[in-house]
Amino acid sequence: MDTRNNRILVRVVAGMTIATIALELPVHAVPQPAPMLMAQGEVACVVSKTTSVYRTANPSDPEVLPNRPLRVGTAVALVEPLPSIPPARVQVQPNGFVDYAALNNCGRPITPVNPTNPTKTSACRKVRNTVFSMEVRRNSSRGATPIAAVGADQTVYVTQTGGATTSRRDANGEVWVEVDLQRTFGRNFGISPSVGWLSNSDPSDPRSTLVNCI
Repeated sequence: MDTRNNRILVRVVAGMTIATIALELPVHAVPQPAPMLMAQGEVACVVSKTTSVYRTANPSDPEVLPNRPLRVGTAVALVEPLPSIPPARVQVQPNGFVDYAALNNCGRPITPVNPTNPTKTSACRKVRNTVFSMEVRRNSSRGATPIAAVGADQTVYVTQTGGATTSRRDANGEVWVEVDLQRTFGRNFGISPSVGWLSNSDPSDPRSTLVNCI
């Protein structure tokens, strides 16, 4: 074989070697955004600050699951309903545990926003300064279970739909307004949905219990 043919053979072999090496190099996956870890209608929480997913429910166990940090705004489905006093860590789907302090809006089913329906929002109110103490109840009735208490000058967030406060009038003529427990008290008391009811007017007193925030 002449020198020219030897050079051609060397080039072909070298080219095949380079191609083989290229095929064996690892392919780095393109980073994917954090998934929304819930299906429509599931009872869930929303991540309020970036947090890790832990291996166990023990708050002193620092071991985290790899590649599972959850970003702010991620919705995570709960494995079990929250008890009245939530644990330090709650179990989410898929398997893992998250610090309860890193979650918000727990216990409320979250569904995609329907643009044809008004969105429920919250509005700031203050308890009138002449009111000594009142109980927020589970339902709009004096016989309903008390959830929490509010007092004079306390900030309360009422729910609104399409700009109108959510309210009910009972058989005695007393008007009740729906209260956003999460915004008012910083927790939802393990209740789903996270709302309660506060008496806003009594038939014997024309003044409202709540006044607008300044």
